[in-house]
Amino acid sequence: MSAGIEPLKTSIRIWWRDASGERDRETLYDTPPTEANLKKAKSIAQSIDTQIEMGTFDRDQTFPHSPKRKASYFGHYLNQWKTTEESLVAPTSWNTYLSKVNNHISDYWSQKQMAKIKVEDVEEWVYKDLIKRKELGSKTIKEILGLWRKIYSYWSRNQSTANDPSQYIKLNFNDPDDIYPFNRDEISLIIKSEPDQARKNLWTVMIWSGLSSHELLALAVSDLDLENGHAYIRRGVVKGVYRVTKNRRRKRQVELLPIVVDALRSQIELIKDTALQTVMITERDHRTERPHTLQFLWHNPNTGTHHTYEQLRHVWADYLERIDVDYRPLNNGRHTYASQVLSTGVVTAEWLAKQLGHSTTDMIHKHYGKFIPQDSGHIIKILNHSLQI
Repeated sequence: MSAGIEPLKTSIRIWWRDASGERDRETLYDTPPTEANLKKAKSIAQSIDTQIEMGTFDRDQTFPHSPKRKASYFGHYLNQWKTTEESLVAPTSWNTYLSKVNNHISDYWSQKQMAKIKVEDVEEWVYKDLIKRKELGSKTIKEILGLWRKIYSYWSRNQSTANDPSQYIKLNFNDPDDIYPFNRDEISLIIKSEPDQARKNLWTVMIWSGLSSHELLALAVSDLDLENGHAYIRRGVVKGVYRVTKNRRRKRQVELLPIVVDALRSQIELIKDTALQTVMITERDHRTERPHTLQFLWHNPNTGTHHTYEQLRHVWADYLERIDVDYRPLNNGRHTYASQVLSTGVVTAEWLAKQLGHSTTDMIHKHYGKFIPQDSGHIIKILNHSLQI
């Protein structure tokens, strides 16, 4: 027989051996070994024995209130999170989340019972495991902890009382690195030193439009209304995947400076004979894909399509080194635009936030805009004129 019972003082234990011969057991607590209870326990054991022989034994169904059932463990809710969340975010974001969960959460937590997780357990994980890993910065640990909380919520939302045991975690963050925008002299050198007209056009638009790298690379001729000085931001491309803007605010009309309009006119002339391309663009639901036929602006003659981020990153780094300008990443063009615009004293942070596709000015002040003293000497003249002192 593959199953049986063991009477205890105040309870009855049911044991069984699975198909591989491994022994397991469940205890019927608050079930004293009376004749009636023993008879019931034997019936359960016989049923288990039959199910094991038929290959249909389901522990969770036989013992629905057992603390050992799958739904008692963190791993059960981790799988729920995977099933649900994958359809709610972009593929590139999902890959990032999944990597963090697989590398830092799954092995540590999957076999832990949800109801037994205490504040001390989470503190030990964060302070003695994650923080000890030198390759993990505070920002990354915060993101990992956020994913843990999301998985935990799949269990806690069905509990009448469940406090988040991670709520007491405190992380210290280093001061963020100052953004390092290009000043006017550097901008002039970057644009004027470029002998290739297509790249000169690209550097001009990159620095003076405020577009992010993934928006810039996916820009097409049909997105432009140069007569009125507008560009319409409708999509982006990340790691070869095209999708609509990451939120509705980022789908916007951008007002273009004349220098950008001129660069775009020049670029359109250069690529007027390049072939149209049909690409699949993922909609905001992250599932629907629609074909769009476009003539991309930043044509790479070596590949027949537009430059990828990696291709352009290498070209950009080599170029800055050649003209002896300190390296900054491609997206620094967006930072430079924000900083230069703020340094004029002419526009409000609200106008700039709209240009960049942000719903508030928080990102402007925290991440993009940095006042550039050497490029703002004219402001006092404007202020004096306005105040009429």
